[in-house]
Amino acid sequence: MPEFPATAPDRLVCVADSLAVHGWSITESALPAELLGELERNCRSLWASEALQPAAVGRAGEQVVVPEIRGDHIRWLDDCPPNPAAAAYLQAMEDLRWALNRTLFLGLDNFETHYALYPPGAGYQRHVDRFKDNPLRTVSVVLYLNSQWQPGDGGELRLYLPDGAMDVPPRAGTLAVFMSDSLPHEVLQAQRDRASLVGWFRRRPDNPLMV
Repeated sequence: MPEFPATAPDRLVCVADSLAVHGWSITESALPAELLGELERNCRSLWASEALQPAAVGRAGEQVVVPEIRGDHIRWLDDCPPNPAAAAYLQAMEDLRWALNRTLFLGLDNFETHYALYPPGAGYQRHVDRFKDNPLRTVSVVLYLNSQWQPGDGGELRLYLPDGAMDVPPRAGTLAVFMSDSLPHEVLQAQRDRASLVGWFRRRPDNPLMV
């Protein structure tokens, strides 16, 4: 069973510092190259085997697939067969959760994540990640897995910051972290397959009936 190097603690501290100051953080080469390569192979293998499903928009029970709004295909990590790369990624996110809680006192309780692949022509219109009536999603995390990405391939993450829009190229190893409730963003149209892991740190609900 392969083993992957741990994420450097100083990188996690830098993410927390940037999130505290700006409400967002962009880190390049955030995880070891061998781990990124295996995660990319996992995502693209799921796509090739038609194990990724079209993503929907809306709340649970009211979700609909609208490719004109959101065109990615997804599979939740906890619905995938266990593998060392996924376990290493989840451990890195657990380390990040601990660092954010220690530094920013966010009370993050758990992490949910899925593979996402945008085929050519797909994007995701401007949105925020938290539903107005459910405050549990607190911090959004996107890890890009595109080792062959080149300018012109599209699929950039556009963040709508107070002083203007910023586009983040979806290169392998780039980690985007931002507050789920306050940063509108979109995925620009992809010109070639665009792979990532997308997730959210969630708070524990005050009301145990809230999910």
